[in-house]
Amino acid sequence: MKVFLEWLDDWYLGVEEIDRQHVNLADLFNRVADSLLDTTSYTGAGADTMPLVRALQEETRRHFTDEEAVMREHGYPDLTEHHREHIMLLAELQEFIREIEAGKRHFDLATLTALKHWLINHVIDSDLAFARYLENA
Repeated sequence: MKVFLEWLDDWYLGVEEIDRQHVNLADLFNRVADSLLDTTSYTGAGADTMPLVRALQEETRRHFTDEEAVMREHGYPDLTEHHREHIMLLAELQEFIREIEAGKRHFDLATLTALKHWLINHVIDSDLAFARYLENA
């Protein structure tokens, strides 16, 4: 089976704890994808998937808090904008979960793929900008 989200060496920031958390988030994405693929219906997330989605939400929230603390510690000038991006993703994820639990949306690979692309784009754009800032500080 193909890995849903393979972490690339180019995405490492050089901040050990943040890099470890990014890899952990990629692992959670893969576990959610595996759970979706294991379901016997085509309607999306089943009972086994939603606890993983909630874990992804909680780990994402914890990671963002930790990442922002590191940025604050280093006086990162773009912290406010970075924080806004974090808030938007968490709000989007929370809305997805609400809609799924209300039966208004199916959590499927298309939804997970959209979230995956957001994470990758955030890391290779915003997070790597922070890594460059640290290199030049």
